[in-house]
Amino acid sequence: MAQDHVSDMSVMEFLVAAALERYQASWDQLIDSWFDRERFRTVNAELDEIRKLAAALPQLSVDMVEVIMRHAQLLHALVRTAGSRHAAQVIALRDKHLTAINAIRGKCTRLLAASH
Repeated sequence: MAQDHVSDMSVMEFLVAAALERYQASWDQLIDSWFDRERFRTVNAELDEIRKLAAALPQLSVDMVEVIMRHAQLLHALVRTAGSRHAAQVIALRDKHLTAINAIRGKCTRLLAASH
């Protein structure tokens, strides 16, 4: 039974990491084509999916809050700059957002490695 729990956690960690990859790719597309409503919806839906998946992994909760916070800040900056991906504030926030995504992705990878 304990082995099943480890396997379930490994699956969740993998799913979160994969969802983060899709989320980051969608963000890149959104920023490159501002403002596409469908891509905007996709980015938000993917964040919601990650949030739901990560809820099963309490060790990701702090990292998830960081991703959500950076997501909101970046969207707000894009709206304020009319989607200018070259604005200094957007560049800085995009870097912070990517750092938050990489942190949670890295934690998923370490958790996966530790479970095997």
